[in-house]
Amino acid sequence: MKRTEIETDRFELSGRPFNKPMFEAESMDAVERRVWESGSGRGVRKPVNRRRLYMAGTALTTLIIFCAVLFMGPLSENTNGTIRDVTTPLYPQRVEAKEGLMLVDDYSMSMAGQKMEYYSGGFGRLVVDPKIRTAEQFRRGDVLYYRLPSISGFTPNPDISGSDSQTARVIGLPGEKIKIEKGRVYVNGKKLDTFYGQAKSFGLDEAAYFKNMKVSGRKDACPPDCVKDTEAYFNTSMAEMEVPAGALFVLGDFWAQSHDSREFGALAQGNIQGKVLGYDEAGARSPSQIFASGNLWFTGIPGKIGIVKGQILTSHFSKIVWHFWGSREEFEGKKLRIEGIHTSDGVKKPVLVSEDDSIVWEYKWGPTYGPVNGADATQPTGIKLDESGQWRLDFYLGGKFFASMFVNAE
Repeated sequence: MKRTEIETDRFELSGRPFNKPMFEAESMDAVERRVWESGSGRGVRKPVNRRRLYMAGTALTTLIIFCAVLFMGPLSENTNGTIRDVTTPLYPQRVEAKEGLMLVDDYSMSMAGQKMEYYSGGFGRLVVDPKIRTAEQFRRGDVLYYRLPSISGFTPNPDISGSDSQTARVIGLPGEKIKIEKGRVYVNGKKLDTFYGQAKSFGLDEAAYFKNMKVSGRKDACPPDCVKDTEAYFNTSMAEMEVPAGALFVLGDFWAQSHDSREFGALAQGNIQGKVLGYDEAGARSPSQIFASGNLWFTGIPGKIGIVKGQILTSHFSKIVWHFWGSREEFEGKKLRIEGIHTSDGVKKPVLVSEDDSIVWEYKWGPTYGPVNGADATQPTGIKLDESGQWRLDFYLGGKFFASMFVNAE
């Protein structure tokens, strides 16, 4: 399935005199002729080097642009009634978890984009600066980590949050008026024209989402009722509200999977736990990835193995349907063996749960071949990981190594 990439121009100069070269070939020729014709005898000047002239023109253009940015700011507020953000990165960076910073796991999908941004499953822990906790320390576009408010009329959905904390992005600052109209965010009456200024699903806007669905070829992926609900989501509206002093209006990038200011209003300063700086640079960079298949998102290795949910609980055994990709000969009649290795000690353990609830190394049966969610074979299993943290699971089919993937246990 082809995924539509989001494109955001870093610097828009349309409507200004900088969108064309200041010196074209004809202009250079005319200048050169004048130089030749203006001199005679000893006063004749040497022809101007066209390359130098072009470089001078380019330098002048760059200087003008620099001055424009210096005096106008990052073009964040335009006179055409829009607010743009050309500095906030689309994807989180890898940063060093220095002393005084917090490392947190966030398995909510509140910020899930096309690459499952800010999701700890398969990408590692998030680095949070707890010293940045006041509303005045944040700018629009920053990502923060916060406790879900405990207020009357708001009850968190455990299927969305997964815990009492999650991540979201700063949209409105103290004193600003925020509203949502047909899936678009407006700040003080101006459209927030950024990659995070409208309703999206896994980073896709309405047109791209339905195009992807059509390309997938699954006619049952979204029946009429689903289409109606999805269209309503992409056209979400919210009455205008003013952000009080000492508070912030926050939204997840994936509204459908986020508890944010649409539900509980402006986020009080006391609920802010810190600013998210990025992923832990020193964390294990596992080969597991987030990828799409059959209109579902998987954690695993594209074209090899994956599971729909990347988080496994240690409090009880988990039921998982493993999806495999490969030839029929790799799966048919092959027993499945899984060896679990916690990344902290490297000790191999059996992790499969048998029918009598005992822990075993191997099942007496193997995957069933046949297309399911875009995969070539599937096998449901029970699995028990007895320690939280990151595990590497080694898969064997018929005694032959098949693949390794990393999962996180909570």
